[in-house]
Amino acid sequence: FWLSGFFFPQGFLTGVLQTFARKYNQPIDALTFKFIVLDEYYDQTAETKPELPAVADGVLVHGLFMDAFRWDDEARTVTDSRPGEMQAHLPVMHMLPVVNTPVESGRYTSPLYKTSVRAGVLSTTGHSTNFVVAVHLPSALPEDYWIAKGAALLCQLDS
Repeated sequence: FWLSGFFFPQGFLTGVLQTFARKYNQPIDALTFKFIVLDEYYDQTAETKPELPAVADGVLVHGLFMDAFRWDDEARTVTDSRPGEMQAHLPVMHMLPVVNTPVESGRYTSPLYKTSVRAGVLSTTGHSTNFVVAVHLPSALPEDYWIAKGAALLCQLDS
């Protein structure tokens, strides 16, 4: 799914959790996402698109941008941006619902925002309307490093 194409991606992701909760008879409040970054890059505008694996649970999402960092295909972790590169593409990501489990060590909890403004109106959930979800990405560097850089995932770019 092209997550950036949704007007309200939070609603779509809640629907993914609801589907899993009903399928496995789990309370939705006990669910969270496990994030698995795949090897494939998916360009919505390309004429030929890669064959993506079928998933039994969760969804494959694409169309996300990495602001102030990038994905290292070889190390399979987040790393510093290349010189002059402001935003990089994140490969296709499997968002797999799981029963609440602690975040694995060696992960950066990256906020995913709809826009680069990183601000919005406070909603009834207590979150900004611009905030979508916290994404746990593998990292060889401590989380404080990425926070200081302001590293975040975005659904859309300013340009």
